[in-house]
Amino acid sequence: MKIRLANWKVKTLNTRIDKINPAPQYQRTSVWSLSKKKLLIDSMLRGYDLPKFYLRATPNDPLYEYEITDGQQRIRAIWEFMSDDSKYSLERTIINGTSTHNLEYKELGALKEDFDNYELNIAIIEETTPEEIRSLFARLQMGAQLNQVELRHAMASNIGSAIFSVVEAHKFFKGCRIINTRFKHQDYLDHVITIAYNNGLSDVKAKNIEKLYKDLADSTSNIFSPYIQKTNQILDLMDKLNSISKGIFKNKWTFVDTFWLLYSCHDDIDRIDEKKFVEQFKIFEQRRVGNNRNPDMLISDPTKPTYDRDLYDYILSFKFSGNFQKNIALRHAIFRKKFIGNGIYLKK
Repeated sequence: MKIRLANWKVKTLNTRIDKINPAPQYQRTSVWSLSKKKLLIDSMLRGYDLPKFYLRATPNDPLYEYEITDGQQRIRAIWEFMSDDSKYSLERTIINGTSTHNLEYKELGALKEDFDNYELNIAIIEETTPEEIRSLFARLQMGAQLNQVELRHAMASNIGSAIFSVVEAHKFFKGCRIINTRFKHQDYLDHVITIAYNNGLSDVKAKNIEKLYKDLADSTSNIFSPYIQKTNQILDLMDKLNSISKGIFKNKWTFVDTFWLLYSCHDDIDRIDEKKFVEQFKIFEQRRVGNNRNPDMLISDPTKPTYDRDLYDYILSFKFSGNFQKNIALRHAIFRKKFIGNGIYLKK
């Protein structure tokens, strides 16, 4: 790895917007709040120093000359502020005698030249491997508040790359209504593939998912391709179910439990009556949500028609330590009984 230092003016960074990939695979998505973006611009207008930006040179990329290794949130904030349809204006303050209240970039007046010529410290990384870049990114983020899936996203792992490719390509994630903040789509798939990889016999805590990434980091596609192939097939069916009732899999454990049920019944998924499945699933979810705060009512009187020990057990294993193997297994058994067990939701 070679690192070449350079100073770019803000206006130089902005002219290269189409040549810099802001979100390579190991990077997290845009997560900065509006107030944080405004504070960055205010700091620049005041001439405060910013931490170094890291850009990786990508000479073999037909679209981009660079990709951002570190500083994505700051670069996005600068680009958004300078765009023709500026995404935000500044707070009420005085800088060098000028009020910035509600000013957009094009309205900066006397401050605009200073902002355009503000110098950024750029470290350009050359002659490096993807593994070195991921390692550098992880080390640069050691002081940042990255969550577990973001740390996994930065790992060099073949299974991680395969999972991310499914997230990017599969139509389920385009219409599932699961908000993909901080790689939530990838996190959901991480969970279910870890369960499948361990045949439901392990917890799905962060350390278990990380072990999956490490176990299959250097594996050839022949080893994990069956998991990815099945995953795509299950998501195909879940997309059909979601099209019948939009957003029914928004909840994390609802997604995980449904996926694991369908994965374990993979050989029969072509026979599932999709409309009946959704109909019963919605009834189950409505009762779960309705009894979530006080599940004890479900078992208070065995003589009442509302008595439902399975739903009671499901809610408790859903609410508390949902990633423990014993609770995943319990919810799985209840799902099999409710939706598959006696075959009434299978086409003849």
